[in-house]
Amino acid sequence: MEVRLISDDFIQIQPTASIIEMSKPIAHQAKLTNSQLGKMVKAHQKGTTWLSIVSTLVFAGGPTAPAGVATALASALAGSPNSLIAAYHSGKHAYHVSVYASGKKPSLSKITYIYYTKSNLSFRSPR
Repeated sequence: MEVRLISDDFIQIQPTASIIEMSKPIAHQAKLTNSQLGKMVKAHQKGTTWLSIVSTLVFAGGPTAPAGVATALASALAGSPNSLIAAYHSGKHAYHVSVYASGKKPSLSKITYIYYTKSNLSFRSPR
């Protein structure tokens, strides 16, 4: 937890992010807000594929991710759509991290992990 003195009589307390150290180098990491999860749930309920949802709602018009990240994220979401739906309804956000599957950077194959939480998360590559 971080405590900052704003003025002589006012302090601001901010929770710091929990850091998860990954066992392989990180290719991409990002946060999906609860609002974004809601849009993804609605698109999925209309029959949109996970790859299309990830391509249009996560990466469209924003920063591009290394090759293979969108596919790995879509695959991870398709593997447990009920987790995303439950997280959305409980007000959680999703933090996703894609690592190089080979353990070496760069690599086309990625493995994606998704964490649903209300807390702040950050990921760190192995030292």
